[in-house]
Amino acid sequence: MSKQKFLLNLICFACLILIVPGCAPLRPATNPELDKKALVLAKQIGSYNNHVITSKGTGLVRLETGTSHEIFKIAWAAVFPNKIRITFLISANPIETIISTGEKITFISHTGRHSKHSFKSKDPDMEKYIHVPIKMSEMILLLLGRLWSHSIDDTYFEPSDTSLSTIVLIPKEQSLRYFFHFDDTKSIDRFHKEDYTGKFELETVIKEYKTYGLDTIPGKLEIKDSSNRKLSLEITNFISNPAIKKSVFQVQAVTQ
Repeated sequence: MSKQKFLLNLICFACLILIVPGCAPLRPATNPELDKKALVLAKQIGSYNNHVITSKGTGLVRLETGTSHEIFKIAWAAVFPNKIRITFLISANPIETIISTGEKITFISHTGRHSKHSFKSKDPDMEKYIHVPIKMSEMILLLLGRLWSHSIDDTYFEPSDTSLSTIVLIPKEQSLRYFFHFDDTKSIDRFHKEDYTGKFELETVIKEYKTYGLDTIPGKLEIKDSSNRKLSLEITNFISNPAIKKSVFQVQAVTQ
């Protein structure tokens, strides 16, 4: 091998060493025994209400930005992991219906504000429509009373939290980190996610749990982004695992 080629390979290898660690935060040094305890908690988060595959319900939604404040009633039918039909109402009158099927999302105005339109998306980001950057899959999960659905790549206690009340979950299929905080009763009272650089993206605060039948779900939540734009949700009725016909998610079934 020539000296020039050897030097070139050495430079490429050095660049690789410098670049790769920058793609994701380095894992902190942790106690292996505590890691085992964190994994137990992570599995509890993953199994929380994971028996709920479908749901129907009603609730109240408040959307707050720096310039607007809107309140709606909502009614929904959802199927894990990616199907939902949700209608926004004011004074019992439907305003907008959104249908997401895991293949496309459709918006239907009941007031003539816009024509019916659809676009292809497996998991649309709802920021453009409700001004809070929450994925449709995340919204569906909360309306099923669940907290987590990803495969876990790694988990550990947040090193800066000496109370051992916060664990970090890293999913296999995303370059994100999720931080779940447990209160004094060992219930999750909030969680947030960061991107691979450590930038804060979205926080969900669980203000109240509610029980419907045999299911206890996060019943009152506040979701906010780094700009303090907020989506507040209070569930007022919840039905776990109802039978939901496929026609519910067909656009032609919606009366404008």
